[in-house]
Amino acid sequence: MTETLRIGVSPYISAWPLIDGLAEEAGAALGFHPPSALAPLLKAGQLDAALIPSIEYYRLAAVAGERARQSAPMRIVALPVAAIGSRGAVGSVRLFGYAEPEQIRRVLLDSASRTANALVRLLLERPRAVQPHFVMPEEGVRSPDDVRLPSAGSGQALTPSPGKSARPPDAELLIGDAALVAARPNALWVEDLGEEWDHRYHKPLAWAFWAARADAPIGRLVELLSAARDRGLAHLEELAARASAERGILPDVARRFLCHQVRYGFGQREQLGTQFFYERAADECLAPLGVKLRFP
Repeated sequence: MTETLRIGVSPYISAWPLIDGLAEEAGAALGFHPPSALAPLLKAGQLDAALIPSIEYYRLAAVAGERARQSAPMRIVALPVAAIGSRGAVGSVRLFGYAEPEQIRRVLLDSASRTANALVRLLLERPRAVQPHFVMPEEGVRSPDDVRLPSAGSGQALTPSPGKSARPPDAELLIGDAALVAARPNALWVEDLGEEWDHRYHKPLAWAFWAARADAPIGRLVELLSAARDRGLAHLEELAARASAERGILPDVARRFLCHQVRYGFGQREQLGTQFFYERAADECLAPLGVKLRFP
């Protein structure tokens, strides 16, 4: 009897081309989770493979490496099958600014993706020499100037929490489908973090890639994930039309995003760019030092 492989992925449309038909495959159980939940599920053994944020791979691999020094095997490996990457503007990772860049003091992060959260810290703190206070939404009210945010795409202005100051965050990070549809009419500027990364470093970046437990049936996983990728990349136009109909994303935005902005390869160039990103993050204590991409 074939073992059922538990595969985790985010619900965002960026993942659709990599999982086309996967839910109907015999021996595969596909589950949808926020990107930030995928690595913990993989670590806990509740998933065999997952499309995890790239920064999370390095954190998991560091834990596995520590266990290896204690005579436990390396547990997490990267799969060179596919990634959600970009080289230039990506559209789905955007920073909305409500103050001038040099006056940024508080940044509201997006709890869904730790890669984007690490990147916004790199892009804000180091080149601009500002030291903002980074706030996660689930942390709730942390200071007198916390605010309640409208839903993505509502077009409403940021409004203060009851009894709090009217000053909104100085910048707000949004990722995924919410970033594609968000309207923030009171934003002074909007920055695409994929475009900013490419402008500064001229390197591709994988926001997320497939990783698996080393004790999983790697050959079968690679076979399933490669077939799903090939199906999806052959039907990008259809997937964009579906995304527009189901998620309320403007047709031209969905098409540009899936067909042109997202890059799905995870070859040597993408791996080197992602390792470069990790090393910058590690330099700023946003990731453990000394970790390399490891493949089966």
